[in-house]
Amino acid sequence: MRRALLTIVFTFAAAAARAQSPYVAGTIGADVSRLSHSESNVSSEGSGGSEVVSGSLRVGTAVGQNWGVELEFVRSGESRGAIPIAVPVFSTATLGVATPTAALPNLATPVRGFETDVRSSHSDLDAAAWVRQRAGSVDLVYLGGVAFARERTEITQTFPTALRVLLPVPAGSFQTTAVNYGVRPLVGAEARIGLTSHVRLIPGIRLQGLADGWLLRPYAGLGWFF
Repeated sequence: MRRALLTIVFTFAAAAARAQSPYVAGTIGADVSRLSHSESNVSSEGSGGSEVVSGSLRVGTAVGQNWGVELEFVRSGESRGAIPIAVPVFSTATLGVATPTAALPNLATPVRGFETDVRSSHSDLDAAAWVRQRAGSVDLVYLGGVAFARERTEITQTFPTALRVLLPVPAGSFQTTAVNYGVRPLVGAEARIGLTSHVRLIPGIRLQGLADGWLLRPYAGLGWFF
């Protein structure tokens, strides 16, 4: 993994030295992710996705007249979700007691304080190649590449006070942290609109794969072209 990243960095440096037309840029965007998940009347497994703010820094260069390469680091904000855990709440009919509630069915309802809190964030190192199409004073850019992704998930399971005396759980909760790495495909399109001789406005959108879903990132930023 480290050797591959070093190879990419040196490739970009060599290309920049030959082309002598590098640029740097920064963007602000929104990461809209959708993930595979399942739900039931007892509990939920996983999350259906999230919408968080993200920011990026990128460096790139033209290699030919209408194509080039780019390296971008993206950092997303933290998403958070709470999954209530449902447990059976039995009617008095189940206990064999004749009361007006005997007609009530057995229900599964969330117990107060019994839930799973999930926090996740991700960062990407994106390596892409792009082609440029001129449309008057605006450059339309289409790109494709790979995203070296790192996702961090922190899961905290909190138990009700009534169960804490029965379970050897410190502070009444379990906490688990998982870090996952992956390499996913990436495609995108953007416009580069000249504001001055060196500064350009860069609105665009990118789509990349996730381990069990996809992520859409609309963004806007400013770039300095040397």
